[in-house]
Amino acid sequence: MKKIIFLVFIALPNQFAFCQSSFDKIIKSYYRVNPYDRKFSTALNNILSDTGFVKTDLLKRTDSTFFFLSGYYKRFNPFDFKTSRTELRLAETEIVYTDKDSLQTIDTIIIFQVLAIAENGEEGKATVQKEFARFHRRYVRDFWRHEYKEGKSINEEITAGVYNYFFYGYQVSPLSIAWGKMPGEGRYTFTISLRIKVKDNFASQPKSPEEQKHFPQTFRSEF
Repeated sequence: MKKIIFLVFIALPNQFAFCQSSFDKIIKSYYRVNPYDRKFSTALNNILSDTGFVKTDLLKRTDSTFFFLSGYYKRFNPFDFKTSRTELRLAETEIVYTDKDSLQTIDTIIIFQVLAIAENGEEGKATVQKEFARFHRRYVRDFWRHEYKEGKSINEEITAGVYNYFFYGYQVSPLSIAWGKMPGEGRYTFTISLRIKVKDNFASQPKSPEEQKHFPQTFRSEF
């Protein structure tokens, strides 16, 4: 019995390491700047100083507003289809953790998105759905678990889909993908989102207070 328990416990770090390695590959493939392999302030400066990036909006954090950055790349396209444009969004937001005693803790994290913008209409919809399915087939086995959610219209037509991917033991998904229509526009998009906790100027996996006790080690890129 002790040997079985020992084998289970040594298997868990191996599974996590495999996920981490694949996570690195995804970031290297789809993000022009890796937020995990340098100080986060340096990553932000690298984005803003990139001559191939066009900034469209930048709101610095104040006492009443969160940080927000948006823009697009002139030529960068890491996706498997010809995009109309590749956009970037980096936004600070709040997240609520609930523990086993139903106590809630509020924390601040950053959502780092890369968006592949497709054409309007049914052709654009089919394109982003295909990219969504392709990404899931390629990487789903590299994560501990995943969950799927979808949006529907009043007529029960599926209008959007989301996959959230998880590492072992973590409440917050570090990575999500989604397809859907841009709010207020007719264009469809395939979006990849990272959820990041910045601590001491370095990016890490968001953790609840309970998870910080069991997983004190911070995720860092292997690059």
